[in-house]
Amino acid sequence: MTPVIPFPTVGATVAEHGLSLVRAHPRPDRLHLDLMDADGRRVIGQWIVDGAEQVAAATEAVAPGRVRRLGEHLVLQDGGADRRLPALAALVADGAELVVHRPERRAVVRTRVPHLPPGGGERAGGASASPPPPDVVYTKVVRPRRTTDLVRRMQQAAAVPGLDVPRVVAADETAGTVRMSTLPGRTLHDLLVEGVPEAAARIGAAVRTLHTAPQVDGVPAHDLAAEVDVTRGLIELARTHQALGSRVLETLWRDVERAATTITLAGPATRRSLLHRDLHDKQLLVDGDAVGMLDVDTLGLGDPALDLGNLLAHLDLRVEQGWTTRQTAAVVEDEILAGYRPDARTRAAAAGYRALTHARLRALYAFRPGDLPTRPPFATA
Repeated sequence: MTPVIPFPTVGATVAEHGLSLVRAHPRPDRLHLDLMDADGRRVIGQWIVDGAEQVAAATEAVAPGRVRRLGEHLVLQDGGADRRLPALAALVADGAELVVHRPERRAVVRTRVPHLPPGGGERAGGASASPPPPDVVYTKVVRPRRTTDLVRRMQQAAAVPGLDVPRVVAADETAGTVRMSTLPGRTLHDLLVEGVPEAAARIGAAVRTLHTAPQVDGVPAHDLAAEVDVTRGLIELARTHQALGSRVLETLWRDVERAATTITLAGPATRRSLLHRDLHDKQLLVDGDAVGMLDVDTLGLGDPALDLGNLLAHLDLRVEQGWTTRQTAAVVEDEILAGYRPDARTRAAAAGYRALTHARLRALYAFRPGDLPTRPPFATA
């Protein structure tokens, strides 16, 4: 296999083609790229170490005229072109807006459809009434063989009493598409800009609702060893692609060990809980008194301290990104914990998971020059 090209070189090469690298998602043999052209338009692509020609040809076969090759390694996939997500290009061609596109793994599109009143018939008042705004629906697009598992996980989360999550409206296992209901509200991420959200304590209570729900058959376990493996895997990818220097990598390896020790010393959880596993401020929606959760298809069974630690670590990240103030984040954290009411053991373990998430985010954001924090504990230089 062709040796991996250092990540800074990838960024420089992309720039030579008139593109800016916003973020990359690393895989062992490639990078999934989120780029921006000179006109500010988003461009999706892949940097493929070995085999770019074959990938481009297979993608062109699915979406003719939407694939561009620049140099030996760069493949650009316009308009949802994707050899592994065969339904995506057609959805975009029909007017759907790309929200997320991780090449060959998953995508989310937003579509506006005519609003139908209850019952679907004509509205009272005659034809002179102004038409209502269209409804917005979201559709996840995955590899077709993953559709059944995605639907199952979403339905398991939807069955949790008192938890507001998107519901599966329709699914097509042949196309690999899952249409979801839309939750109203604004994300905690957006609310952080305005100060301490009134709903912060209710967010903590909503997380507790998930964690105290009855266990569900078929949900995979996700323990400390699994979370450490995820973190180590990402740090290893940062080493492989030379996105971080050796001194930073050594620090992160030590941080992972310390965090795991802190969690172990906290003792075992009294029960395994349903976990979101990727809970952060962009996954939590506030609508009045209601709190909803997004992207519940990573549902797992494990230590509830994992979700708490992950959420609090993202508050730290937003401070370092300059998105909110340290004072606001501190009050939000207190309110979330007040709403959640963790016991002493969960608090101690959450501190460890928070540190573990810091290490993971530090490796992750080494591939996101457009979102890179500049101060510890996330700085990569």
